[in-house]
Amino acid sequence: MKELRADARRNREQILRAAQLAFLEQGPEVPLDQIADRAGVGNATLYRHFPTRLALIECVVTDHMTRVAEAATAALTEAPTARAALTRFAEQVVEQRLVAMLPILGGYVETGPEFRSTRAKVVAALDKLVTAAREQGALRPDVGAADLVMFLAVLTRPLPTISRELNDDVRARMLATLLDGLSPQHATTLPATPITVDRITTNLTTARDS
Repeated sequence: MKELRADARRNREQILRAAQLAFLEQGPEVPLDQIADRAGVGNATLYRHFPTRLALIECVVTDHMTRVAEAATAALTEAPTARAALTRFAEQVVEQRLVAMLPILGGYVETGPEFRSTRAKVVAALDKLVTAAREQGALRPDVGAADLVMFLAVLTRPLPTISRELNDDVRARMLATLLDGLSPQHATTLPATPITVDRITTNLTTARDS
């Protein structure tokens, strides 16, 4: 992608933020003109950056995947312990709802080269975080990177019938409970079938094509 002017870059970022919120609240079929209004731009500006709905969806997903990888890497680099890194990562992901897009939009994304490259970066960053947490005794051995992503994806989905304030309170309590449940102390064995990144991707693709 060629370098954008400052105003064009700002418009693009506003569109992505608006699309994220709209997709969370109304799903992938939300009218694009609503996203443009929410971003404070005209329809022509939105279509200039994202000529199709699929292009916008794919950009939102890859943007979030990139931010997840960056969050995992930064947490592991800057936190004093792997437990602190895991907590910091989970809190940031939940606060910014970075993985909430996966169950909402994953079935719409074409698994092309850019998606596969971005996914590989996410997997590598999460594997490092998970491995460090296991080695320091901060994470139960039967929980992998894909489990962590799916737990957080479910947790970050908004509950549409309650207020934002109550949503935030419920989410905070669920996150604290989840982090305790990730600890290896007094852990109950999980069901035998593991969750993997490939299994998630295949499932989403199958659901899209059926």
